[in-house]
Amino acid sequence: MNLVPNKSIEKFNFFQLFKKGSFISLVLLILIFSIYASTASNVFTVFSMNNLLNNSIALALAAIGLTLVILTGGTDFSVGSVIILANVIIASQGAVTGGEVAANLTVVFLTCIGVGMVNGFFISYVGIQPIATTLATMIMCQGIALVVMPAPGGSVSPLIYSGLTSTVFGILPMALVILVLAGFIWVVIKKTSFGTHIYAIGEDERASIQAGINVKRVKFLVYVVASLFYALAGVMYSAQTGSGDPTAGSLFTLLVFAAVALGGTQFVGGKGGAFGSIVGALILTLLQKMLFSVGVSSFYTSIFQGFVLIAAIMLGRVSAKINKWGEL
Repeated sequence: MNLVPNKSIEKFNFFQLFKKGSFISLVLLILIFSIYASTASNVFTVFSMNNLLNNSIALALAAIGLTLVILTGGTDFSVGSVIILANVIIASQGAVTGGEVAANLTVVFLTCIGVGMVNGFFISYVGIQPIATTLATMIMCQGIALVVMPAPGGSVSPLIYSGLTSTVFGILPMALVILVLAGFIWVVIKKTSFGTHIYAIGEDERASIQAGINVKRVKFLVYVVASLFYALAGVMYSAQTGSGDPTAGSLFTLLVFAAVALGGTQFVGGKGGAFGSIVGALILTLLQKMLFSVGVSSFYTSIFQGFVLIAAIMLGRVSAKINKWGEL
């Protein structure tokens, strides 16, 4: 028996840890949470944790959907507008009974799927660039949202805002349950051939075609699945706000892209994952709470979010260099 430690394996594991952008994001999340916990009171209560997750869930779900798109080497600027379109549809109907809420949500999901199908069709089968296609659908969704609800207002059914922002048995936040289910769906997707093809296309689309992968179909399905996550994000956003706002799409789009970037997903495609994007969403939400707890004006929040995003990207570059040193 060879009792000599295999140093190459130890070194490989160590540097592989630093190679993952999600690991860097997790360290950053722990750091921000530590500062927040030391400056705010009652951080570890069920109420506080539920509030944090409720504020993060919509952004996290949207980031999962966008991550799928970016992994194929694409992009989706319609993400924020699709979420807000779902929001105003929910808030404008004033649904009260269970049947009315079910019908309302059916319209929301069918509408969002329709947008995803439009994006997927023109990008995959017509050959229009993702940036042009999704900018067009972004503008269209913004216009439709304003037609549905010309000004902020409306109301969300108690079945939605109470049911989806509460806790299970007074202990487990409903938002956490939904986030775990979304994470499970991501794991299932990643373990299937569909998930393998997503990464392969992002790594090298030409090689994927030569390998027999139906690239057009995979890309089309990616935009459809992403739209399902956007629809769910719109539902959770509506539950959080309790009303509709047709003007919030642009800001939401920027935050979703920032969450994905913070999570370590590379915008060239093929590298990254949904769990890092979830962590990125938590960072952005927790940063707002931390700044508030230390007395920083909310007007400076975006500035700090930008600095954190740049810092995370720079750390990613440094970790990549560290990984190369580890391979020497």
